[in-house]
Amino acid sequence: MAQDDMFVVMYKILAYLYSCMKSGEEPRQSMLASDGEMLDIDRQYWARILKELSDHGYVEGVSVRATWEGELLVRINHPTVTMEGVEFLQENSMMRKALEFLKEAKSAIPFL
Repeated sequence: MAQDDMFVVMYKILAYLYSCMKSGEEPRQSMLASDGEMLDIDRQYWARILKELSDHGYVEGVSVRATWEGELLVRINHPTVTMEGVEFLQENSMMRKALEFLKEAKSAIPFL
């Protein structure tokens, strides 16, 4: 698994939103941005991942729409993880593999 693997990116996003929810803090846009503090991935890849998380009901406050040219535009407004997102984060085998990868890689994620 690589730092930019879809499940690793999903894990980072969901874990960050869950951490913010538990602490009562508003998530920072700079942590969720494709080129932000936590992620460094292609913007369209990031948009597709956020679309998947939103479409599956794992996050709220995220909307993704396509332009006529096919480019995905993302709007984030008070994002939060849902109960389904927490369950996916904790129960999905690929999420567990992503967590193990991040632990092994000793990634600097302040909320783990």
